[in-house]
Amino acid sequence: MSEIESEIESDSEPPLLADVYPALVSFLDTALVAEGLPLLAQALVRLRFHGWCRCGPSCTYLRTAPSTRAADAWFHFDDEDAPRVWVQLDQDHASFAGMEICEFELGPAPALDPDRPVGML
Repeated sequence: MSEIESEIESDSEPPLLADVYPALVSFLDTALVAEGLPLLAQALVRLRFHGWCRCGPSCTYLRTAPSTRAADAWFHFDDEDAPRVWVQLDQDHASFAGMEICEFELGPAPALDPDRPVGML
């Protein structure tokens, strides 16, 4: 790869989360609206897929912002007795820094996500 191609590639934004995992974005949109959080639901359309946490091969934390944007505020969406997705807010509490995927079927791994953790559905 030439120096110019490398520079262009590094300057490009990560893909939209909705393009990588549309079912996840749809689920979160519905859940956020049902919880009375329409402004957070609107933030979903701008979320970028920044990849998976690299702390271990089976970590299921999906990053939607640089790690420096993460706040200490979390909440989860349940399916009966088990959390399906834990969502971490960003520092402004106006969007998301990432999410822990617990019991949610993401579907087939798309080409936009070649590094999906082992065992993710």
